[in-house]
Order: sequence, then C-alpha cells, then structure tokens
Amino acid sequence: MRDLERLIGLLRELRGGSTLLGYRVAQPAPIFGEIRGLEDLPLSVSDVQGPGYYRLVDGYRFRHTYSSPKRYLLPPEHAILVVKPSYEVVEPERESSGVVFFGIKPCDLSAIEVLDRILLGKHPVYTARRRGVQAVIVEECLEPGEMCFCALMSYGPVASGGYDLAYARLDRDRLVFKPGSKLGWELVERLNLREAGDEVVKEYLDMVERAVDTMKRRLPSLERATSAFKRLIDSVEFWKAVSERCVGCANCNYVCPTCFCTEIVDKVESDHATRVATWAGCLSYTYGLVAGGHFRRELYMRYRHFVLHKFLFYPKQIGGLVGCVGCGRCITWCPLGVNLREALKRAVEVAGVER
Repeated sequence: MRDLERLIGLLRELRGGSTLLGYRVAQPAPIFGEIRGLEDLPLSVSDVQGPGYYRLVDGYRFRHTYSSPKRYLLPPEHAILVVKPSYEVVEPERESSGVVFFGIKPCDLSAIEVLDRILLGKHPVYTARRRGVQAVIVEECLEPGEMCFCALMSYGPVASGGYDLAYARLDRDRLVFKPGSKLGWELVERLNLREAGDEVVKEYLDMVERAVDTMKRRLPSLERATSAFKRLIDSVEFWKAVSERCVGCANCNYVCPTCFCTEIVDKVESDHATRVATWAGCLSYTYGLVAGGHFRRELYMRYRHFVLHKFLFYPKQIGGLVGCVGCGRCITWCPLGVNLREALKRAVEVAGVER
C-alpha cells in the first residue's frame, strides 16, 4: 500500500460520527474547514510565502494559510447570550459535538495550548468547542517555509505533546507516523503500520535537525530577542522605525493563531436581542478608543503592544508560554509586508544584546 493511501484509512477510522476539520484546498488559498476525503487535503501543493505575499504552486510541502484552528475554536463572530422579550437572559446552545482536527501543524498545536491557558474553562464558546475535540492529528513540517521560525520559539517543527497521532512526509510518497496517546497507538494498530527501520528513523531525524538549523540561522535566539525588547520598551524611535509601514488594518491580529481579543455588540431584533462577540485587533484604531479618550492613539504604540504582548506579557499571563508560535502568518498576510522577524533582528542590534 502506498503511504499516502494510509491517510485514506486514517480518515475512514476517524470519521465515524465525527466531523473532520483541517486544511482544505481552495483558491486563492486553502482554508481551515471540513475534510470529507483525501481530495480535500493539500497533498499536491506547496505554499510560497513572503512579506505580503502568498502563492500556491505544485509540490507537497504545504505549511499553512491565513486561517487556523482558532477559526473553529473561537469563531470570528459568536453569540454570548440571548435576551428574550420577557427579559429572560439565556445562553445559546453550545456546539460540542465530536470533532477531529486533522493535519494541523505543530505551530497550530502550540497555539491551541496557549489559547487553552487563557480561555479554557473561562470562555463559554471556546470551552464547549475545545472539549468537543475528540482527537488531534498533526502533520509535521520537515522543510520550513520562508516565513517560518517556530523552532526559534520551541513550538516546532515537530509535535512534542498534546496530540494523538502525528505524521511527516519524508518525500512526496513516503510517510512516517508517530503516536502520542493511547488513541494514537490504537490507530497505528488498526492501520497495520509497521515499525520504521533505523535508516528511515535516521532520515527523519536528520530532516528535523536541518529544519531546526535552517530556522535558527535566520534569527537571533528568543532569549536575546526578549532581552532586547525589555531594554527598548520606552524607545519611541525604535518602535516608530519598525512600524513605519504599518497602516493599522489589524490583519496580523486576525490571522494570528493566538490573538484572542473580542469586542461585544448587541444585536436587537423584533423578538429577541443577542449579545455577540466579534474578533477585535489591538492594531486597529478603535481598539484603544474608550469613553475617556484613547490609550494608544499613535500607531507605533499599538504595534509595540502587539509585539510585546506576544514576547513579554503572555509569559507573565499564562505561566511562561510565549504568545508567538513562529508561524509567520502576521508577515505573510500583512498587505504592507511589515516584518516581525526584522523587528526581532533589529531589536537585538539596536539594544546591543550579546550572544
């Protein structure tokens, strides 16, 4: 049996009574949505990414797209409560049916861990949907894209925990599988997978090492970057320089798999009113606009908050985890190509942080 055909068996094993969600082929870019069969998976495309640039080409190294599991777990618009004509306040029925995440990336898996620390047990919609996820299947990345830096953040390129089964493509046709739970081992047995030989394991580990080295050569270490940001918190000159092309559209917030801010809108209809939460971005002007004025009026202040929240404030908020998973989406999907990686490098240079 060809290795890719193993995925057909895996889809079949997981589908019974469950909805499979993953990256589905679409134009101009794949979306995170329901997977009905092997033909939906981006198995014959590669993504070419750059600052403000995304294209699909023939290949087999697909990384990710603008959407992520966050789109399901914390939808762009979701009802919080409903008020009836009698003024009775009720919570909408929460979706909690069986869901399987299929083919998500290690950076996605890490982003879910970050969101769990913030929202699980606290946000009703996120909690219900997260608890409805019955299995997590991860596709590891053995060749990083141009914008990828997950290894710098220790969030990739392979899955290290919190998954049921991971697989990686050694080349176009060959796969290796890695169980991460009891369910994962059961799937391995049901698919009649055999233990990989020493040569295959070495090939896999060598590819992982090359992927990690490639990403780490691109940027200074996380420790140096965070140290630099601490020194530059009050440097208006630095933050204006790295945000000079930003227009405050908040695209980076919306595509980021760990941004979780929402704002509340009350929608009144003839027979009820609904309190709805919608995604909000700290880069947009209205985010900082309050009754007493504006607490981040200038654009560089908003960009500074976006960066420092990821690298300095998240660890304080959620017990050490950095809020950036190194996926590079904020760079790729910025219409002006504002480059977070350049901000990391420039901060280290300006602050003079030693190796």
